[in-house]
Parts: sequence; C-alpha cells; structure tokens
Amino acid sequence: MNNNFDQENKINKYIYREKNLTPAARVKELVGTFAKSLPMFVSSKNSVKYLQNTNLKDWYTPSIPEFSSEILKITWIGHSSFLIQIMGLNILVDPIFFDLMFFYKRVVPAGIDIKKLPKIDFILISHDHADHLDYKSLLELKKFNSKILIPKGTINWFNKNNFINIKEFDWWQDFIFNFKNKIIKFSFLPAVHWSGRKYAQINKSCWGSWMISANNKNIFFAGDTAYDKHFIDIAKDFEIDVALLPIGPVEPRNIVKHSHMDSIEAVKAFIDLNAKNFIPMHWGTFKVNLDNFYLPVKKLYSCWQEHEYNLKTKNLCVLKFGQSIQL
Repeated sequence: MNNNFDQENKINKYIYREKNLTPAARVKELVGTFAKSLPMFVSSKNSVKYLQNTNLKDWYTPSIPEFSSEILKITWIGHSSFLIQIMGLNILVDPIFFDLMFFYKRVVPAGIDIKKLPKIDFILISHDHADHLDYKSLLELKKFNSKILIPKGTINWFNKNNFINIKEFDWWQDFIFNFKNKIIKFSFLPAVHWSGRKYAQINKSCWGSWMISANNKNIFFAGDTAYDKHFIDIAKDFEIDVALLPIGPVEPRNIVKHSHMDSIEAVKAFIDLNAKNFIPMHWGTFKVNLDNFYLPVKKLYSCWQEHEYNLKTKNLCVLKFGQSIQL
C-alpha cells in the first residue's frame, strides 16, 4: 500500500489529503457547471451546435457481444461503461444504458442493448454519482446475480434492493477470484474525485479506480478523476496493458478541473501510467458542460501528436459506441 493515498475516516467522510475540497466547494462546482451548460438543454440551436455537423451514424456501431472470450476483448458501451471479456468471464464497469436524467438525454444509444448482454459475472462501480452508479441499469442487471464490487460506503442502496454478492472496498484493497483454476484479481485504487448524490452524502462514501489483472494482463479503469500524481504511484505497482481514461468534460475547465481530466491531462496520465494502449471514455454520450460532441476527441488527437516522440511505441484506440477491440 502507498501511504500517500491512505484514506482517513473523519466524521464518516473520506478525505483525499491533498485535494480536500469541502462539500460547499463541491456544490459550487456542480451548480456552476449546471448553470453554464443549461442553455444546451433548452435551445435547439445549441443542440445543433453540440453536434456540429457530426454524423452520429459514423460513431455508432451497435454490437451483440460474444457469449464469452478467453482473450481480452473490450467493448465500449458509451460514457464510462465497458464490457470487458477475459478468461471466459464477462465484466461490466460503471454500467449505464439509459438517459441520465430527464434533461440529460443520451446523444448516442448504448453500444450494446442491455437485453442482449451475455451473462455478467462481475460488475465494478467506481463511485456513487448517477452517471456511474445507475439504478435503472443495475436493477435490470440484477437477474445475472453478478458479483458486484463497490466503493466502501455505497452498499445501502444495494441492500435496500435485495442485491447479494456485494463486496465493498477501500483504496489498495484486492479481491482474488479463482475461475477454472485461473486467477483474476480486482484492485481498487485511488482517484481524485468526490462522492455523493445529495448534499448530506458528499464524501461519505469512497470513490476510486479499478485494476483488473488476468491472463498476464492489467486493465486499468480510471473512473472519474482529476489529473494528479496518483497515476505515477499506480504505475509503480502495475505494468499496465490497457488504460481506460476519461477525456471530458473539457469545458468549463476552471470549474471541472478539480474533478475531471480533459484530453490533454489524460495524455499526461497515460504517460505517467506507462501503459501500452489508451482507450478514451467519458465523452460524447451525454450533452453536458460546454463541450461539443467531438471536442474531447479532437483535442486528444492533437495532444497525442504533440507527444508523438514519447508515444511512438504506444497505441491510441478511439472506439465507436459498440465497437470492440481485442488485445
């Protein structure tokens, strides 16, 4: 365990030592973001501006996944949701298949129809925000009786809805599962973010990132996070084959930078992680903030070219909604 990112439980709140923004500061950030992005949701002109002549058909390739896969296969469902298939196991991370709220509609449908999923063995949750812990999606997935790995402090809703096979985690805790005489390990790791769906819940549960280790591969899922030195710390403990990193929202940067990386910072994080493959996420799915649909990806390509010398042995894999990649 790296002590730089230990958690302290003070008044039942999880404190990130170097970025301890108060609940009031978090609310100010949220209100500021909402106020600046509200025109997008009430103006048809802004809807057109958001898409900026983008043909969504070019970005949407809905798929029906295989029953399972021995080799690593990653399918982007949209936002931060992925189906990760490895070692004959099916893993969902931060699944959201529906609209976020009545005014946060999906711009692009989920890349996989929730009714066409294979049996899901594991579900990983990074934190309790509504775009990562989606109640409607989880209730539909309940039929699989999956093992659900969640941050500490988020179990109440699962208990109220009679979920079983729930395990809570603090940072740097592992869960090892033996499947057909093979080992898969899940490690809950730091992120620079916050938690809470209501003011009274702010920072009363943990948040973080996940590492999946199986078949001699390490897949890193960053969750929601600002850029910070925790990426360097994580790289000390893992040789990372694939990094799933958020690249949005980009704007308004002065408001969201404490909780969310943009494309430029995501490239820095990828370099810090010394990973082999970069798959971007957390962009284009919902009409939020001041970004247009393609802005995060456009900035990502530009930044990648600027760091081309340091990245010449690396791979940037920008997936379409529903697109899969085998690694």
